[in-house]
Amino acid sequence: MYKKIITISSLLLLILLLPANAQVDLGKKLSGYILLQVENHGEAWYLNPQDHKRYYLGKPLDAFNIMRQFGIGITNENLNKIPIGLIPYKCSDSDGDGLCNNLEAALGTNPHKIDSDDDGYDDKEEIVNNYNPLGKNKMNIDKNFVQNNIGKILLQTEKNGEAWYLNPKDQKRYYLGRPLDAFMVMRFLSLGISNNDLDKITIGTINNPNNTNDSQNQDCDCGTENTNTYTIISNAASAIRAGNTQKALSYFVSEIQPAVKYTLDFLDNNGRLLLGNIISSAKLTHTNNEQKIYSTEVYFNNEKIKVNFIVEKQPNGKWLLTNL
Repeated sequence: MYKKIITISSLLLLILLLPANAQVDLGKKLSGYILLQVENHGEAWYLNPQDHKRYYLGKPLDAFNIMRQFGIGITNENLNKIPIGLIPYKCSDSDGDGLCNNLEAALGTNPHKIDSDDDGYDDKEEIVNNYNPLGKNKMNIDKNFVQNNIGKILLQTEKNGEAWYLNPKDQKRYYLGRPLDAFMVMRFLSLGISNNDLDKITIGTINNPNNTNDSQNQDCDCGTENTNTYTIISNAASAIRAGNTQKALSYFVSEIQPAVKYTLDFLDNNGRLLLGNIISSAKLTHTNNEQKIYSTEVYFNNEKIKVNFIVEKQPNGKWLLTNL
């Protein structure tokens, strides 16, 4: 069975690359795919749609951490515009409806009830047919929105940072819950690729989210005025999600580091995950030679509130966050 899957995946890749005599930028052509080296030992790579580079997924925990680092924030309203995909996760299923308990928690359905909305149709049956398992209507799928987010990792900023992968093959979103879930998604949805074709795609590097040996006073990789300042936002968010307080502090000016540390020490794992997701969802809204402002919106007491994160150029030429 495994060999058959590999063969079919390789055939799909061949079709994607036609015509053969055309000069193809594989990084863009396969943007957002999970690639599996069929000529080696099945090593998996995530082709990040933001920079078109490939990132090694490795073991389940590595895959989970790497894929989450590339996550972008999304509201529940927008997430519901994307159909839900299902794979045979290895998990607990209390009501026996074919949906994992943790998946049901992410969806908001009842893990102890086969038909959460009592409309006569099982939750799984409704999901497979693109119906809302929490209502009586079909899901409000937006094909244009789906196309604009193909291959991305999406993080629910209005809940607990639940992560989803929008698969380019079937244009459905798949839950990344636990490290094992991410690993299963990686294996079931990967696209076979030869070593020769894989070598045409640039390898990307990221900070190790498990590295907690950084000194609080160690310089961050903030760079100079030519640095893409979103790197500061992204790296700070990743360190916060990983629970690496000292690394996170290195992206803030020293004046506010005590307040930032107090905040991060106060938050539990879910709180840090949510905060990191909010920060990484911010987009550049104002810029000049000395200051960049990144903005996003969060919901508090059912009200939408605008939040700004300010990155300022320091006397030594580095850029640092000046607020949280």
